[in-house]
Amino acid sequence: MKPIRVALAGAGNCAWSFSQFVAQAQAEPDTRLPGLMCHTVGGYRLADVRVVAAFDVDEAKVGRSLAEAFTAPAIAATGFTALGTDRDAPVLPAPLLDGLAGPLGSVVTPAAAAREATPEEVAKALVEHDADVLVIALPTGASRAIRMFAEAALTAGTAVVNCTPEEIARDEELARRFTQARVPLLGDDLRSHLGATTLHTALIELLLSRGLELSRTYQLNVGGNTDFLNLADASRSATKFASKANALRAAGATDVEGVAGPTGFIGHLGDTKLCFASIRATSVLGSEVEIDIKLTVEDSPNAAGVIANAVRAAKTAADRGLAGRVDGPSPLLFKSPPRGLPESEARAAFLAFAS
Repeated sequence: MKPIRVALAGAGNCAWSFSQFVAQAQAEPDTRLPGLMCHTVGGYRLADVRVVAAFDVDEAKVGRSLAEAFTAPAIAATGFTALGTDRDAPVLPAPLLDGLAGPLGSVVTPAAAAREATPEEVAKALVEHDADVLVIALPTGASRAIRMFAEAALTAGTAVVNCTPEEIARDEELARRFTQARVPLLGDDLRSHLGATTLHTALIELLLSRGLELSRTYQLNVGGNTDFLNLADASRSATKFASKANALRAAGATDVEGVAGPTGFIGHLGDTKLCFASIRATSVLGSEVEIDIKLTVEDSPNAAGVIANAVRAAKTAADRGLAGRVDGPSPLLFKSPPRGLPESEARAAFLAFAS
C-alpha cells in the first residue's frame, strides 16, 4: 500500500515518541509490537507511516531535521531508538500566535521565523509535502494556534487528528465545513493507551455493570514534562478538565460528585506521569465499595500508541470517502469525541472500523 504521509503540528514529547514507534515498526514491519493494539487498521501497518514534516515555534527545532529537533532542551521523553526513514524530515516554522503563552514562555525561546510565519504558508507546506494526515499535538490552551492548524489542513485537504482538548471535532460549524470539503476529522483530546482516563473509565464501567451506584470519584494527575508545566496555569488547563469530565460522563458517571484533571507540575518527574484515582460506590444492602489506585506511566510513549491508531484510522476514513467527524474509531481514541461510548463499546466500534 502507499505510505501514509503524516505531518506533525508540534515537534514535542509525544511527537518524538510517536516518531520512534514508527521507526521501530519500519525496522520490524511484520512484528506485533507491544502496545500496538491493531497490527493493521484499514489494511495499513504502522510501518506504512512516514513522517514527512513537522511544525514548531522553538528556535532549537525550527529549521532543523526531525532527528535534530528531538534533541532540543524541552524534550523530556526517553530516546528508545534512532529514527530511520523519517529522520531528515524538515521542522518548519509555525505562526507563534498563543502557542507559548503561560509558563511555556519561560522555557522555550521562539524562533524568529515563527514570528513571521503565516497560516497560508502552513497550508502551502501541507500541500507541498503531500501530507495525508496532520496530527495536532500543541500545548493545551493554545486555542488560536490549534484552530489555525485545523483551518490550514481544511484548506490543504489534509485529514486532521486533534490530540488536544480544544473543541475541533465537537465544533458543529467547523465539523460541517470539513464535511463539505470531504476531509476527515478525528478528535478531540487524545486518550493515552493505558492512561489515567482509560483506567478510570474502565473501572467505572465495571462497577456499573455489576449494578453498583457511584457516589463520588476523583482523578489527580501530576508530571514533570512541558505538558504539565503548561497545565500548571489554570487558564491553560480549563479545557483539559472539561474534556476529562466528558470522558467520565460517557462512561456512565453522571450526577456523580467528582473531579478529574492535571493538578501539579513536579519537574524532577520528567516524562513520568502519576495518576491517583478514587471511586466510591454503594453495593448490596447499602454496603460500601472503595477503590483507590496509583498508576505510574511514561507519558509520551503512552500517547504514541494511540496516535499510531489514529493516523491510520484517518487515512482509512479518507480512503473510504468519509468526511467530517468520523465516529467509528473516535470514542476509543479520544477523551472528548462528539459521541462518547463506554470503554467496551468503544473498543468494539474501533475494531469494526479497523477491519
